[in-house]
Amino acid sequence: MKKLQLPVFLAVLALLVLTIPGAKGDTSTAVTNSGWYDHQIIQYKATTVSTSSPQEANLIAQGNIVYHIVDASSNTPAVQCAPLLATLPQDATSCNVLNRIPTDSGSTNQYNGGAWNLQVFHWKSGVTPTLLNKDDDITAAVNAGLGTLEITSTLVRCPVIDFSNLR
Repeated sequence: MKKLQLPVFLAVLALLVLTIPGAKGDTSTAVTNSGWYDHQIIQYKATTVSTSSPQEANLIAQGNIVYHIVDASSNTPAVQCAPLLATLPQDATSCNVLNRIPTDSGSTNQYNGGAWNLQVFHWKSGVTPTLLNKDDDITAAVNAGLGTLEITSTLVRCPVIDFSNLR
């Protein structure tokens, strides 16, 4: 089994810290978190993080991704969080980007109740981070050589809430 690299460990640790109230998966007591979906602010409940069962591997294979963005020092860039913190100062945030919401239609990978594969985008050293608030932005940044994408085997359970204005 591969050891988690430091940025992934820090991302998982940050998500775990946010999930302490809902560690049993009870979303009624989970922490409300903010993030991004298709250039829009979304909210979700941070609940549990895990890495080890065949059921989790099956959920990861369904294609729902939560992207965590870090700079060359493995810190989340301020530009990634500033609009979230200004709009929803009461919410915790890891400034993440989701690739699906419950109302998505027409794609091969559908929203599956808030189970996400954690992937970490690393800005290259010397590149000034910009706001990445859509999964296509992250893919474009990777393709342009601005950073790399680390695909983990970590499953994060964070059901999306308050998405009625998004489709």
